[in-house]
Amino acid sequence: MTIATDSERGRTLIARWRILTQRRLDHLVDLYQSGRWKLYHQEGEFLAMVQEARSALKAWEALAPVDPVQDKVAEVAAAQLADDLPGANPLANGVAAEHDLRKS
Repeated sequence: MTIATDSERGRTLIARWRILTQRRLDHLVDLYQSGRWKLYHQEGEFLAMVQEARSALKAWEALAPVDPVQDKVAEVAAAQLADDLPGANPLANGVAAEHDLRKS
C-alpha cells in the first residue's frame, strides 16, 4: 500500500473535477448535436452554458493537465468513493426500484 502525498491527493482531486467538467461539456455537445437543447433552453442561455463549460474546462486543464495514467486512477477513485458513501446507492438502502432516478 502506498501513501499518497498531499500533492498527489490534490492533483487527483483537481483531475476528478476536470473529468467532471469534460463530461458536462460532452453532454452539452451531445444536446447540441441531437437538437434536444431546444427542448430545454433558449439559444442564448444554451450558448452561455457551453461557453462557461469550455472556460471551466480550460481552467481545470491548466491546474491538472491530462495524464492518461493518473486520470485512469482518478476515475476509479471517484467511482469507489461514490460506492463507499452511505446513501450513494439508493437500492442498497432499501429504496424500492421504482424510485431509481436512472429509470424513466
